[in-house]
Amino acid sequence: MRGGAAGHLVSRLRPPPALLAAVATAMALVVLIPAAVFSTVTMIVVIFALVLLLLLVVLGFGHTSEFFVILGVFLVPMTNVHPVDAVSFITVADASFAVGFTLMLPELMRRPLHLPPVFAFGVAGVFVVALISSLLSTDPSGSLTNLVKLLVGAYGLSTLVNWWSPDLKRVVLIACSYVLGNCFSIAWGVVRQEVSRDGRRGGLAEHPNVYGLCALLAAALIPFLLTQFPRSWRWMPAGAGVVCLYGVYSSGSRAALAVLIGVAAIYPVLARSVPAALALLSGVAGVLMLLPQLLGESGTGNALGRLLGAGSADYSDVEREQLLHNVIDRFWLSPIYGNGLADIILAHVVYLQVAAGVGVIGLLFYLMTLWSTVQPITVLTPPFSLLALPALAYVLVGFVTPLIWDRYIWTVMALALLAPGLAAIAATPPDAEEESSVGLHRNSEAAGQG
Repeated sequence: MRGGAAGHLVSRLRPPPALLAAVATAMALVVLIPAAVFSTVTMIVVIFALVLLLLLVVLGFGHTSEFFVILGVFLVPMTNVHPVDAVSFITVADASFAVGFTLMLPELMRRPLHLPPVFAFGVAGVFVVALISSLLSTDPSGSLTNLVKLLVGAYGLSTLVNWWSPDLKRVVLIACSYVLGNCFSIAWGVVRQEVSRDGRRGGLAEHPNVYGLCALLAAALIPFLLTQFPRSWRWMPAGAGVVCLYGVYSSGSRAALAVLIGVAAIYPVLARSVPAALALLSGVAGVLMLLPQLLGESGTGNALGRLLGAGSADYSDVEREQLLHNVIDRFWLSPIYGNGLADIILAHVVYLQVAAGVGVIGLLFYLMTLWSTVQPITVLTPPFSLLALPALAYVLVGFVTPLIWDRYIWTVMALALLAPGLAAIAATPPDAEEESSVGLHRNSEAAGQG
């Protein structure tokens, strides 16, 4: 009894994590504020620390960590916005994710990590093969650097999101944040009238192709969001979807437009919805009616015009064909375990790039990771199967894009990995779910008293 009472007293005297973080932040501010007068970078850090301190006091530890993760999701399509211009490989979304998951880490360490077995096995296989191919390559340091990018930007982010295991309400909030972030990027480009020399828009993304891919992935989230909003509020995700469609169109990305058309054609079958099929037919009819206007004077820069061969499409095709031949030649140098991941972003075919980097063995493991994100479409029903629509879009666009480990891709790919768990929770009878939560509460109380 004495030991139990002493343990209970110690647990009561232990300061809450939010208080510890607030005190540490306040102490850092005491040191940083005088230095902020002479340094813009330090001033940015001070402002960020002040916001963090305010959120810790108002929201507490857990909600503050979730706030920064969801803020990172909102910012992730804005790949051309950096906390410090001199460090171009770190975006504002990276900084927000780092703060959010760092604050969340103490809580995560007390939870079990449940990853889909196929995904976990594929990640382990890619790591082992890539490590071997990197050490045997002509540029080990460059290859290992790209391996770290793959492990952190793609698989690491997905693992953290699964470890967090947000409930359905938070998943909806994540999806909304990603869509709104895209809408903000698109609106910024329109208001600023920022257009490249060939008539393509890029918003706050680093390149029109990235802008178009983000808009594509955001548009692929709209069907899921439509199922989660009340009928009287569905105009909101529908309107955001129209903005994202404009983002695909104005980006000039032929790949994003072609995949959007493909996913739109598949969606009515996946959703098992006659209204969706009718909406698709109406959309096709509307595009055909407006085709002359869509291909007007600005047709050289938009995605539809470039898909039909206008603007810089011919020059881009020639350049890509040459890069494709170079990567194929590189693949045949070591087709089994690859030549390392250095400089693999060459051909505009993800699968060929991966094969050249880690060979056919590594490619098989990489395909396993992709399959785990698309599999919910084949085994689940709406609305949870719809969380895999962005993953399906990326798998299709992988045939015509070089982008592999970017955070704006895997932020939404991670949602597909959550779909089976969310579907299982939704299928649990309310009584059983309540009994489970009561039992968990009693066990936690017993553990605290012990």
